[in-house]
Amino acid sequence: MTTRFQLPVEISHSNVEAVLAEGIAVINTLQAENRLTVDCQALSIFDSSALSVILSMRRHAQTKRVDIELQSIPEKLASLAQVYGVADVVLV
Repeated sequence: MTTRFQLPVEISHSNVEAVLAEGIAVINTLQAENRLTVDCQALSIFDSSALSVILSMRRHAQTKRVDIELQSIPEKLASLAQVYGVADVVLV
């Protein structure tokens, strides 16, 4: 079973906790071996908080044995992940 989670247009220090809480809540509804597709298409305003959300969601999903796939990753987010040295974790 695959579930879809849409990231918002903006992720910053002002809403990072709410976005993460929403993502964790979605993961908590899934069974082991399910897949979560995180759609990044709308994400256009962000800072390193977006990386934090994705990394935290990945860690939580791993504990639940849920696979996460990112879709429509903005080029700027991919570049930011490279700069922070987390591309191999975030962009897989």
